[in-house]
Amino acid sequence: MHQTKKGNQWSFGLKAHIGVDAKEGTVHTVATTPANVADMHMLPDLLHGEERKVCGDAGYQGQTEAIREAAPKAQDMTCKRTKFKHCGRVTKEEEPE
Repeated sequence: MHQTKKGNQWSFGLKAHIGVDAKEGTVHTVATTPANVADMHMLPDLLHGEERKVCGDAGYQGQTEAIREAAPKAQDMTCKRTKFKHCGRVTKEEEPE
């Protein structure tokens, strides 16, 4: 078993990385890694290439190039570093008319 520490919290064991079709709600990819493997290393394995949008939390931040290589038509909707921390979600002010 592997272990990793984030802040004062220790994690032991495995992490599951899951690729889901947002429209249908079905799982298309599942991958497991030891707890000490960063989420961003698994991103290309979770994409099948036909995605239109790729959403993810801060663990997948900064992976625009990997998304373009694995799914050329996909829009990167992963959490961005902003001072407002809205993680790619569209707010009412940003909604298209």
